[in-house]
Amino acid sequence: MNDKRIENIGEFGWLKKVIPKLYWPSSLNPQLCIGAGDDAGVMRLTQGKVLVASTDAMVEGTHFERRWFSMEDLGYKILAVNLSDLAAMGRVKPLAALVTAGFPGGTSVRSLDQFYKGLESCAQRWKTGLLGGDTVGSKKGWFVSVTVWGEASSRDLIKRSGARAGDVLAVSGPLGSAAAGLEVLQRSKRSWKWTSRLVKAFSRPEPRFELSTLLSLRRWATSLMDCSDGLEASVNLLAEASGLGAEVIMDSLPTLAELGRWAKYSKRAPVDYALKGGEDYQLVFTVPERSWQAAKKALPGMSRVGRMLPKGRGVWGISGTQKARLTESGFAHFA
Repeated sequence: MNDKRIENIGEFGWLKKVIPKLYWPSSLNPQLCIGAGDDAGVMRLTQGKVLVASTDAMVEGTHFERRWFSMEDLGYKILAVNLSDLAAMGRVKPLAALVTAGFPGGTSVRSLDQFYKGLESCAQRWKTGLLGGDTVGSKKGWFVSVTVWGEASSRDLIKRSGARAGDVLAVSGPLGSAAAGLEVLQRSKRSWKWTSRLVKAFSRPEPRFELSTLLSLRRWATSLMDCSDGLEASVNLLAEASGLGAEVIMDSLPTLAELGRWAKYSKRAPVDYALKGGEDYQLVFTVPERSWQAAKKALPGMSRVGRMLPKGRGVWGISGTQKARLTESGFAHFA
């Protein structure tokens, strides 16, 4: 009997296998609006309102080390990354969250207080109610998981699958900062004051609700997602969902000056961070060419980074006269 291990097929291989088989009762078919596979799932509550839900977890040793940053930052981040999934669905109003956390028995009460202080700070920032959850013991490290719910009108949602050939491919802000910020922490260089914006990008991400709301209200975006797994992975996922190809203009990727300085220190190219670095939680979206100038004027912080190609053309990175396929799907658990 050939019993494969999950490490052999990876996180994304497993998800492609299991998502189409997820149980959904026929009695609830009228309420299913968007199923598994997008940034969040959506259920119809009434004729005009839908419930938008998402969940995410952070495990010590996989997503973070306690020595990297304060527990207050950890609390803030775990809620913020979940709220980013709601923002990636269009005009969504955050409602509430449930928090499950596991800690070793030797954990100090002070560190737990700091964790929940950060959680509460993020909840207040985005007016998200904390409904409760569960607290359990852990034999080794910390484990935190958050489930969030939001409310929206079905007409205000933007899926990954709506892009059209010729659409402008855009991002909401600087890329690669969080990946560089993680390296700053790993190499214990936080004392270098000029790295503070990079560290903040990693430890205190901000969901882009204002931008996604405007993209939805003006009907500018044809597709939308966040780039938590890096731009290359996000463009591949968006292109696959929309049944299209895409090209990314490498020289147009927006980055902070501090990233260029860190990349020089690390002997890496800034574009490598911008393209492959994850956890920026910027939005990746598509806009029809005819709407781009109006959208850019209203949202000056966003950048045009490429365009969508017809089906079967593949996903490419363009730099000057050079062209290379973009195939990476980002960080994958179990691989």
